[in-house]
Amino acid sequence: ITFYTHQIRSMFMVSDEKGQITIEAILILGFFMLIFIGVTVPLAFNARYTSIDTSVLADAKFATEQIVGASGTVITPGSRRTIDVYVPGYKSGDINIGTRICTDGSYVNTTVAIDRGNAGMNQSRVIESHNISSKLYGTDWTITNPAGGAYISESSGKRYTIVIEYKSINSTTANSLALTNGCTGDFIGDL
Repeated sequence: ITFYTHQIRSMFMVSDEKGQITIEAILILGFFMLIFIGVTVPLAFNARYTSIDTSVLADAKFATEQIVGASGTVITPGSRRTIDVYVPGYKSGDINIGTRICTDGSYVNTTVAIDRGNAGMNQSRVIESHNISSKLYGTDWTITNPAGGAYISESSGKRYTIVIEYKSINSTTANSLALTNGCTGDFIGDL
């Protein structure tokens, strides 16, 4: 009887040891999962914001180059060209990006304003501005929109039809932002 009792007791002890190893393994795995999630989730959000910024800035630079390139083919009075240009912008609950295109007469100046609000955990409001300029052929160029403003402005991203005549760049697409300053002043406040 003692032999069988000893064997039964040994079986339960082995079983207890296996259970303890399993619980320890689950706790260790859970600890590493918490660390992994705590590190990767914030990094994923930062990567999202960075990819949106990069995409909008690349689109803004391309729009500027399209306008300047088309303007370079309209070099005599009476010549005219119509192009479609995607002017980028982005709106969501935590980030707003607007693009403003204007001219000082010799350059097409594009400003991309980014307002992050309180994006991310424990972050304060982040506002930044990026400028892109490209030289026009000659001087005394103007840019106008249908409302008579001296700019093209977009806050959510859409295609604009632009009519380029000698020394004149006209957007025929209604602007989504109501700016008063054209090429001067603080654009960021208009987001």
